[in-house]
Amino acid sequence: MSQENVEVVRAFYEQPARGDFSVLDDLPDDFAFVTSDELPDAGTYRGSAAVQFIRDWIASFDDLTISATEIVDAGDKVVIEIVQSGRPIGSDKRVEGRWWQTVAVREGQIAAVETFQRREDALEAAGLSE
Repeated sequence: MSQENVEVVRAFYEQPARGDFSVLDDLPDDFAFVTSDELPDAGTYRGSAAVQFIRDWIASFDDLTISATEIVDAGDKVVIEIVQSGRPIGSDKRVEGRWWQTVAVREGQIAAVETFQRREDALEAAGLSE
């Protein structure tokens, strides 16, 4: 099952890597998005509030892409490094951010995502160590 989860996550991030965020339309109604305490607007968002949180983040950029650059099979979860690149609204300068996420997959869908600043924190949250 874990390799299937890796493939679900890999496929999910193919569209955002091209700047297409329509994959958000396919998230389940009980989808959960959790940001770590170090990140802006930290908290746990569920359902439509989670999707809206992500959409608001996306809307704050022009030409945004989000790519999964490393994918680690962690059994029940998948750990990924994401690289986001875009221009903040009102700026001519392109910025890049790197984050780590644990992704839970349920019945072939992304069920929950938790975001971290550090790889080791994401691995620990998934029950792995470096």
